[in-house]
Amino acid sequence: MLRGSRFLLIALSAAILACTHAPDEPETAAAPAPAAWTMPEVQGVEALVDENPDPNVVEVSIAASRTKAEFKAGSPTTVWAFNGLLPGPLLKAKVGDEVVVHFKNDLLEPTTIHWHGLRISDQMDGSPRIQNPVKPGEEFTYRFKLPDAGSFWYHPHVNAPVQVEKGLYGPIAVFDPKDPVYDTERFVVLDDIRLETSGAISPESGMDYSMGGRFGNTLLTNGRPAKEATASVEQGTVERWRIVNTANARTMQIGLVGASFRVIATDGGLLPEPYTTDRITITVGQRYDLEVTYDQPGTATLTNYVLSQDSAGKVKEVSIPSFVVDVAASARVPRTIAWPEVHLPSREPDVNATIRLNLQQDAEGNPEWTLNGKAMAPDPLFTWSQGSTVLLTLVNKVNTEHPFHLHGQFFEILDASQPGLKDVVLVPPKGTVIVRAYVDNPGRWMAHCHILEHAEIGMMGEFVVTPKTSAP
Repeated sequence: MLRGSRFLLIALSAAILACTHAPDEPETAAAPAPAAWTMPEVQGVEALVDENPDPNVVEVSIAASRTKAEFKAGSPTTVWAFNGLLPGPLLKAKVGDEVVVHFKNDLLEPTTIHWHGLRISDQMDGSPRIQNPVKPGEEFTYRFKLPDAGSFWYHPHVNAPVQVEKGLYGPIAVFDPKDPVYDTERFVVLDDIRLETSGAISPESGMDYSMGGRFGNTLLTNGRPAKEATASVEQGTVERWRIVNTANARTMQIGLVGASFRVIATDGGLLPEPYTTDRITITVGQRYDLEVTYDQPGTATLTNYVLSQDSAGKVKEVSIPSFVVDVAASARVPRTIAWPEVHLPSREPDVNATIRLNLQQDAEGNPEWTLNGKAMAPDPLFTWSQGSTVLLTLVNKVNTEHPFHLHGQFFEILDASQPGLKDVVLVPPKGTVIVRAYVDNPGRWMAHCHILEHAEIGMMGEFVVTPKTSAP
C-alpha cells in the first residue's frame, strides 16, 4: 500500500508493547509580563479565542472537519481544515503558559495534532507511536506548558501526506514579554497544493512516494492563491514576519523586493545577531522570522523563486509573487529596533551518532525509505541521556534531498551560513550535514524526513532521551 499503513501498524504495535511514560516536560514558570505588556496581535491569520480568564492559561477548542475553499474561481475545492479555516487558526500564548486544547475529530478517519517545534511532553506530542489516534467523532484534550518563544506550527501525524495536503495545518506564535516590539506582526504561511482543472485536489500518485515527494501546481499564501495575498502599510513601518513552509515536499527559495529585511529568528527562536541576505532557502517544516522595514514607497513583494521546465526540457527560474504589500508614501522615518541579549546553548558534544538516509525495496518489491537500513523501525535508533550534546552526522545516500526533523529537541547546524537553533535541516542529494543536537527534553521522540510521503513509507524512526532521574 502506497500510504504505508502496514508500517504504521507495525510501529503502533511495537509502541504499545514498549511504551514507557516519560515524565512531563520540565516546569517552566510563566514569564513575568510587565504591567503594560500586551500580547501582540498577529495579522494574516485568524487567532483562536482563549476561553480561560487565567492570564497564565490559554484554553482553546479545535475541530478537524471537511469544508470548501475556492482556489479557482467558480470551482470549489473540498478541503479538510481546523475550525473551518485554511490555514487553521493561530494558537498564540506566552512563554510559561499552560495550554489546553480541546480537540474534536469530525473527519471520517483517525488523526492527531503534532505541535511542530514545541519542546513539550512526549505524551502530548501527537505521535501515533504514543498517543492512540483520535477516532472519528471522538475528542482528546492536549495539555502542555510552553518553554520557548518563537514561531511554530501544528499538523496531523496520521496519514499526513493526505491530511496535510488537504489543509490540516495551522500556525503557532509564542511570545516573550522581552521580545523586540514591532509596529505589526504577521504570519505568512506558505504551501502548495496540486489541483485538477475542476478545482478538485489531485489523487495520490505512486511517484509522490518513490521520488521527491508531492509537489503542488498552485502556490498558497495564508490559504489563498499566492497572487491574492496582499496588504497595505505606510512607509516607515517596521514589521515582524513569521514565515513557515507547510508544503508536503517543496523546498522554497524566497526573497523580498521593495523593502529592507533581516533574518531575526529561526526554528528555535531569536538569533543573537540578526543578519541580512538576498534569499532564504526554507525547506518543509522550517520557520524564519524577518524584520521588514518599509523604507521606500511603492510595492514590497515576497517572491518565491521556482524552478520550472519548459517544453524543450530546459529548466529555468520563475519568480512568483507570494505576498504583495502596497506601501503608501509618508514622512515617517523607520525606527531602529533595539535588540535583546540572546544566548544559545554552548556545549561541546559528548556523544557521536550517524543516521544514513536511503531507499530500498521491501520483500514485495515496493519502495521504502529507510533510516540506518530500516523502514519504520519499531526499535529506537538511539538512546541518549537527558542533557547530552550529540554530534549527529546525517548522510544522504540517494539523489533526492531530505528535510530531516527531530521532535522535541533543537540543534545547531555546523555551517556558519545557517545560524540559530533548528528542528529541521535540509540534507542535500548525496550530501552530508552535521548538527549539534541538544537533547534536553526527555521522552520517546520521532525522527523523520519531513517530505511527508517519504516518512509515510519508511523514513521514520524514534530515539529515546532518558530523564536524569532514571535509575542506571
